[in-house]
Amino acid sequence: MGEACPALIDFEASCLPEDGASYPIEVALALVDGTSRTWLIRPSEKWRFWTWSEEAERLHGISREMLEREGSPPEQVLREMAETAGCCTVYADADLDAYWLEVLADAAGHPAPFAVHYLGEYMLQQGWTRPQVVAALEEAKLHLPNEHVARDDASRLALTVKLLRDEAASRAT
Repeated sequence: MGEACPALIDFEASCLPEDGASYPIEVALALVDGTSRTWLIRPSEKWRFWTWSEEAERLHGISREMLEREGSPPEQVLREMAETAGCCTVYADADLDAYWLEVLADAAGHPAPFAVHYLGEYMLQQGWTRPQVVAALEEAKLHLPNEHVARDDASRLALTVKLLRDEAASRAT
């Protein structure tokens, strides 16, 4: 696994999970080297009767009109996500991101291009303690304070991993 890996993924969705059947509307992938990519997702015909929540729209600032105008088809998003992730292992901080990847893949008519693993497991494997993770996350939030914006959320997680790696490397020298 190279210096750019792992990749961190974050989705925004059409509604909050407790409000109904949500579908992905935005996704971002961020690598530890600072590279990131974001996609707005044009809704699939399969999602026509799924739930759209005004509350979620206010939270992430993405309207249905914006998705129709600026979104890319699920097939294109899935293909470009696979290219961006490359051979990196992909992690998320919530199980819902794996669900939304499956929903996106189903709409595209293809299998998910990669599995989404839980970031907490990676952090445990690295031997990072909860106080170390909390401190790194707080520092990352200073640089990327916007929440419910896929690019910032994924980039904040990638920066957290980078900060933890840097701290481990400085202790090792």
